[in-house]
Amino acid sequence: MLKRLTLVTVLIFAMLATQVVTFAWTDIVTNTNFKGGVGLPWHVVEDYPAKAEFDILDGEYVINIIDPGEAQWGIQFRHRKIPIESGMQYRVSFTVQADKNCKIYSKIGEMDEPYTEYWNNNWNSHELRANQWYTHEAQFTGNANNPIAEWAFHLGDGEGTQYDKATVKAGTTIRFKEVRLQGNGYVPPPTPPPTPRKQIRVNQVGYYPDAKKVATLIGSASTWELKDSSGRTVKSGSTKSFGLDKDSGDTVQLIDFSDFTQEGTYYLEAGGETSYEFKISKDIYSDLMYDALKYFYYNRSAQPIEAAYSHDPSFARPAGHTRDVAKCVEFAESSDRYGETYSLDVTGGWYDAGDYGRYVVNGGISAWTLLNMYERALAKGTADKYYGDNTMNIPESGNRIPDILDEVRPELEFMLKMQTDRGKRAGMVHHKVHDDRWTALGLSPADDADRERVLKPPTTAATLNMAACAAMGSRLYKDIDPSFANELISAAEVAWEAAVKNPAIYAPFISTMGGGPYGDDYVEDEFYWAACELYITTGKSQYYDYIKKSSHFLEMPVELTGGEAKHGFVGAFDWGNTQGLGTISLLLNEDVLSSSERTTLKNNIKKAADAWIAIQEKQGYGITIEQRPILLDDPSLVGYPWGSNSFVVNQCIVFAYAYDISGEGKYYNALTTAMDYIMGRNPNNQCYVSGYGSVPLENPHHRWFAYQLDPKFPKAPPGWLSGGPNSGLQDPWVKGMGWKPGGFPPQKCFLDNIESWSTNEVTINWNAPLAWVTGYLTELSDNGHPGGPGSGVLLGDLNGDGDRNSMDATLMSRLILEINVNADRKAADINGDGIIDTIDYSLLSRHILEISFIKD
Repeated sequence: MLKRLTLVTVLIFAMLATQVVTFAWTDIVTNTNFKGGVGLPWHVVEDYPAKAEFDILDGEYVINIIDPGEAQWGIQFRHRKIPIESGMQYRVSFTVQADKNCKIYSKIGEMDEPYTEYWNNNWNSHELRANQWYTHEAQFTGNANNPIAEWAFHLGDGEGTQYDKATVKAGTTIRFKEVRLQGNGYVPPPTPPPTPRKQIRVNQVGYYPDAKKVATLIGSASTWELKDSSGRTVKSGSTKSFGLDKDSGDTVQLIDFSDFTQEGTYYLEAGGETSYEFKISKDIYSDLMYDALKYFYYNRSAQPIEAAYSHDPSFARPAGHTRDVAKCVEFAESSDRYGETYSLDVTGGWYDAGDYGRYVVNGGISAWTLLNMYERALAKGTADKYYGDNTMNIPESGNRIPDILDEVRPELEFMLKMQTDRGKRAGMVHHKVHDDRWTALGLSPADDADRERVLKPPTTAATLNMAACAAMGSRLYKDIDPSFANELISAAEVAWEAAVKNPAIYAPFISTMGGGPYGDDYVEDEFYWAACELYITTGKSQYYDYIKKSSHFLEMPVELTGGEAKHGFVGAFDWGNTQGLGTISLLLNEDVLSSSERTTLKNNIKKAADAWIAIQEKQGYGITIEQRPILLDDPSLVGYPWGSNSFVVNQCIVFAYAYDISGEGKYYNALTTAMDYIMGRNPNNQCYVSGYGSVPLENPHHRWFAYQLDPKFPKAPPGWLSGGPNSGLQDPWVKGMGWKPGGFPPQKCFLDNIESWSTNEVTINWNAPLAWVTGYLTELSDNGHPGGPGSGVLLGDLNGDGDRNSMDATLMSRLILEINVNADRKAADINGDGIIDTIDYSLLSRHILEISFIKD
């Protein structure tokens, strides 16, 4: 009997224990106390003109209210993606303090319209007494199923309005030290397995057979193996010690397998570590070229995005800003006063970045890059093949006009609309147009249509951008649409004259509402660029006289000092430093220059490329920039600038032209090695392009492609380039992770998160060079290299007898041993790296033995 009772008792306790486990109170909010300086996923958001600053100190989330705004939700402290289930019991508690008497409001509910609230303390505020901790505890029952609800604290000032449940005044400091939400019976979702991060870093897409092939190893292994997809070792070798790589903080070794040229799928192995798989192939970037170009279609303003022209039907959306009439509003941050309040219809063009603003100076360099891509292809005879009609699958395909010109045309038309014909600055071009305040993520451009749009006054920089692009466009449309070409050159010359009359109208370096500032107080580079394009198109001596006198004449800078690069960024050009654009246009139209000018121009391009190669050789991951002061107001912060990846791909354009000029393989290898960094050979093991590589970019900062925020929005299309590492770490999301400027090596200042606008933004002027470079490499692979295949030089034929045999191998060995012989050195540099060495000898020997063949 005792045994039976004991058994019953055990069963009862077992049942009770099961019930306790089944209905336990479980934390839904995982960060409840902000320890370790981490605030995420809690974060602060502001509704213009509200402004707040925050810090995370000693387990407290401290928010300083600078301007509470004009509504109770002007400033919010919130946590998104909270799952609410109908019928589940929830327990809420939080502890907060303010240093001034105030009311705050807290609610759990929908994060989007109609903003239904599931809990809100029965619509009551929480009254805080100065410097006294306030703790609130409550329970509620879920009355809806919503996997992405939000918990928000309203910390704005709604006093005197209908919504007055928060009345926080400027100068108030609010501290949260514990915030908890639990569900009775809530079962947390399983933690997804982390993406394995390989210690051998490679280009995750692949390498060209004839290019330099280097991987970076974090580890101490002395040997490596290259294996095919079946695991068979096809090559092995010794690692090369590099040491501490300052810009990444990693101690690394290099794996060089450049002399392996057999096409296939491979991976590297060293010391028990493996790389991601990659291809060795002649076709690496042909798909990416068109995906990168498609970026511009997806970001067209005033046009619907149709499924027929999209990678995926989910990318389709209605047109936004179909009648974009904006009123001119002064730069609040500038002492210059325009004095005009008219409105202009500026419909069309490309949205600049993740928001719905459009900026002439950013549109200018973007349009130039695509037009230059086409102009170079025209000179090479490949324009119709790669960029002609029916090559890009856009709505205009089939109209007998090159697709790339169809894509650029809406942006040129937008620039023309930004030109004013009235007032004291007639002929000048407005700087930008955007919303009157920053809009939230997860927003279709069609749903942004009711937001007030503001037009900022004309500036000299914007005027010269339009003049340059319109002049360039005019010569490219001349035989395709003469009427449009005439309209463009006429507007360009009017803009030039207006800029000459108003040479110092600048945009400020700061902006307080709705759009980026794009400030620039040095525009001699824009004058030079515009004059170059006007001279090439018109042949008028007045423009040649101007460029001849310019300090930028024939310049290709190594460092940039204009725009936001006041303290010097390593690079070729960006939206605020445009002299290199004019110089490249002169290169493509060199017949307008004298023989000595041509020589100087080409030498300047090669000198700049050589300087960046010297930097690249000091980098463990093959990047072509190095640390510089990055902030206008704080030169002490040294690292990588905002959009650092764009500086790399713009340098690649110059490497390409240096290779075109010289045929020297070192420039080709510098270009492909820089692209290796972009495509995965970096300390973050991250391919910075969406849709490519084993670890692709997934969550760029964009309002429409906002799947990470809300699954009802689409994921990012393939072919989008993230701005990448930025030592400034300006956005609240990375700060909420406990990251601080200067606290990380510059190459590691990156987060693939939609909220990280300072490290993960996408823009037209960053995708344009990605399209240019991948297009160039595709053309090169298909059609032959300068001084290489397709150039008239038979690689490996050192004695010029039209054959490759043991006589050539003997000459090659004598060249390597530096014995004076009569041999064709260009033919000897088989891999095109600018050096005649054992790699070239091996390639020639394998050809002679019919193991693998040199590409002709």
